[in-house]
Amino acid sequence: MTDDTSLTSRLDKWLGKDGRTFFADVKRTRGTVLAVIPGPVINGRSIPHAVHFREGMQVRNWLRSQPECKDWTDQDFDNKWVGLVEEVLTRYSSRALK
Repeated sequence: MTDDTSLTSRLDKWLGKDGRTFFADVKRTRGTVLAVIPGPVINGRSIPHAVHFREGMQVRNWLRSQPECKDWTDQDFDNKWVGLVEEVLTRYSSRALK
């Protein structure tokens, strides 16, 4: 995880209220933002919703456009996006309490 305040601040702004709410709800109900949650039921079967492959991919793609991440490998993106999102959630909850 990085301690780059400007990167997490920009991620916070990019996620916005809807993104923070989504990830906060996943973390609250599943214990981590890196979760597989029940998806829609089609033909009587639930389709799993893998946050890593959907919303996580959107975060990783955004990170790829950031100058601090230009030397990151694909493995770095996979390993760091969760920590950055959770850092944003921690900062946001701290701000919300003030």
